[in-house]
Amino acid sequence: MSEFYPPPEKEGGWRVADPKKHGVNASKLTEAVNYHDKADCTTSHGGALIVIHGGEIIAESYVTGSVGGPQPWTRESCNDVKSSTKSVFGTGVGVFLDTYRDRVNLDTLLVGTSREESLIPQIWDQPLTDQRKQNIKVKHVISMTSGHASDEPWLAPSTRHYYEGYTGAYQMHEYCFGWWRFEGVPDHHKLLFEPGHGFNYSNFGLEQMALAMRNITGEMVGPYIYDRILKEVGMPIELKTNAYRDMVYNDPRELNFSDTPGWGVGGSKECNAYGADRSLSPYGYNTIVGSTFRCTARDYARLGYLWLNKGQWGDKQLVPEAWMKQATSRFKQANGDKHNYGYTFWVQDTWENVPSDCFGSRGHNINDCYVVPSLDLVVMRMGNDNPPRDQRNLFVETLMTKIVDAVDR
Repeated sequence: MSEFYPPPEKEGGWRVADPKKHGVNASKLTEAVNYHDKADCTTSHGGALIVIHGGEIIAESYVTGSVGGPQPWTRESCNDVKSSTKSVFGTGVGVFLDTYRDRVNLDTLLVGTSREESLIPQIWDQPLTDQRKQNIKVKHVISMTSGHASDEPWLAPSTRHYYEGYTGAYQMHEYCFGWWRFEGVPDHHKLLFEPGHGFNYSNFGLEQMALAMRNITGEMVGPYIYDRILKEVGMPIELKTNAYRDMVYNDPRELNFSDTPGWGVGGSKECNAYGADRSLSPYGYNTIVGSTFRCTARDYARLGYLWLNKGQWGDKQLVPEAWMKQATSRFKQANGDKHNYGYTFWVQDTWENVPSDCFGSRGHNINDCYVVPSLDLVVMRMGNDNPPRDQRNLFVETLMTKIVDAVDR
């Protein structure tokens, strides 16, 4: 692994190197970049691609889409990485669990059997809507095995069905507790399965974990993770102060900014995503930890480089190495099944021509970051077009195969 750790972009940032210096097949790497740049999902709404090998950028490309943005896409452009945000959160969870290991671990019950022993006592302010929720553990919500439903109430307000006797606010936490639901959208009154006995990709267990972290640390999740990780890897203070409101492509329905600064704080009074309806909540506005993380491709690549280096940045072990290993390994369910998911990370060990140690984050619109430790490789891709799943998967696997073929000459 390289001993170079890039300073913040304002202080010089990443080094850019000739791929030949790294023993990379330059013509094959150019072919890979051209494949990315000319793909429909890139030419339509734009995209960004960064390839890092040996700690230096060996390929970088920005494409302004024909239909997808109010401004050109450059290396200074910010984008919402969508569900790749989950891996940012999961990195912070590793630090949290290490810091508070005397109080909470992966097998700690999240809801618990009473208010007194719950990490989220707020859920006991109303009767539990499903007794199986008492069996949700920390490990379940960060491995997508908690049983929470997937669909989200993006377009609030709409007709709601109210939980009998509930007269409170209608924000994220109340929704994922199961206290209200949208008409025609699966609710969270009942879990889909017994915690630990299935896999279903969902944001809402993560939101409860974020609330537990806030309860224990006394800090909002965004500032907590920024101060301990993001700042240390050279990501700008604007991530904490919520300055990144302008993006290459913007959908106002998905704005989740609070009057209180910082990613991980959540929705504002003007936000109509995730069920925010301008109501006041005793638990605060939405905490969006599964999406809405906005940064440049170069800055997110810093996280990929941190993961590549097993949580170490320079002479600091920011994230426990043991956590990075566990989080990027397949989670074993109660029946022995293993989906290709760890703790907020995807395990990409089945691509035919990509080393099986590949893992990474994945987000809507192909906002993905992949790490291949055996090749000292990080690939960061941003975009704003989400093709059908089969096309998406083919594009990503083909792109990674072409990059690996260039690097592993």
